Amino acid sequence: MKRNLLSVLILALVLVNVALTAVMMISVIGTNKKTAALIDSISMVLNLEIEKTEDEEPIPISDLDVYAIPDEMTILLKADANGGSHYAMVSLSIVMNTKDEDYATYQPMVSQRESLIKSEIMEAFGSYTKEEVEADSSIVANDIKQRLQDLFGSKFITDISIQKLVTQ
Repeated sequence: MKRNLLSVLILALVLVNVALTAVMMISVIGTNKKTAALIDSISMVLNLEIEKTEDEEPIPISDLDVYAIPDEMTILLKADANGGSHYAMVSLSIVMNTKDEDYATYQPMVSQRESLIKSEIMEAFGSYTKEEVEADSSIVANDIKQRLQDLFGSKFITDISIQKLVTQ
């Protein structure tokens, strides 16, 4: 009699355990979905791309032309929270796609329009603080790329390569 009563008690505890495990899993899955949605919304606000887009194919290195800005530039950065002035010493290159339909038209203009390009570079760097530039210089490079694409009205500029960046 004691053995049957013990078996029934163990069976009841097993069923309670399964039920509580199911309740716990349902609550964890709901919370996990909410957390994933929160992370997605934060990444959208920060313009972070979690997954690579399908339409961007890598350009072979043989199809790239590089124009190095000949002079090293010293640029005043945006004032920090304390109001302090900081400078960046920058050396960079413009990477262009030779297979782009606008390359033949705009490539000769790159060296001719160097002062306009330098002005866009200075404006881009001037809109970031020293801490922002040091944390992630690719944000500034992407900003410069977008500004130059807008300046030329074409997407033949594919990247900005920063060779030297010193901040003070």
